[in-house]
Amino acid sequence: MSLTAFIIDDEGPVRRELRHQLGRIEDVAVVGDAASASAAMPQLRALQPDLVFLDIQMPGVSGLELTYLFGSMPKKPLLAFVTAYEEHAVAAFELEALDYILKPFTLDRLKKTVDRARRALRLDEPQGGASAQAQAQPQDPQAPERRIPLYDGERIVPTLPRHVFSVSSEDGRITVHTVHGRYTAKATLSELEERLAPHGFFRAHRSHLVNLAHVAEIIPWTGGSYKLVLSDRERSEIVVSRYNVKDLKAHFDI
Repeated sequence: MSLTAFIIDDEGPVRRELRHQLGRIEDVAVVGDAASASAAMPQLRALQPDLVFLDIQMPGVSGLELTYLFGSMPKKPLLAFVTAYEEHAVAAFELEALDYILKPFTLDRLKKTVDRARRALRLDEPQGGASAQAQAQPQDPQAPERRIPLYDGERIVPTLPRHVFSVSSEDGRITVHTVHGRYTAKATLSELEERLAPHGFFRAHRSHLVNLAHVAEIIPWTGGSYKLVLSDRERSEIVVSRYNVKDLKAHFDI
């Protein structure tokens, strides 16, 4: 089943490049594009696309402001922000964006976004052949996405797994780095690994879990290993144990 996409960006070359690259992905149909929020809304209401690729900084209504209008649509689309600015990531994920793509983007990066959208929309399920039990149970490991309890002193902060950058363990203390700040957890690292594994988390080494959706760069490192650079404001760096390199390569098709 085809996934329908719509592009909103005030830069014509970016819209054309997105159209070109998305056209190279099987079963993706770009149904329209617009250079501004005002031009986009009538088309979005009429076309009801599955996925919207949206710039953030645009003249007039910004991409972040535009998303508040989506709630009035009969079918609210999934959102993938495409921007040159890292600093809007927190706001984007607070709006429960599907993805946050930094310019310049690549075909492989867009494919990962499309794959995530297919899972969220369950478009990758066999049509007509699923059992009643399979139809009743979500096939996407991210749906439903249950919040995990994090702690700021005595304050409990329920947090979506997608908002977590990484989890670390040091001297028995668990620190969880999220888009909203750093918190502690009362679970062990192994318990969190089991709970977060279906949401794309990877054991980089014995004291670190990483959300692969937030990996901005992968840098070859010493001894045949790799260093991961995350998309957080600090551009956190985490070295992958050489024992876990094979799993990392398999995930990113390296």
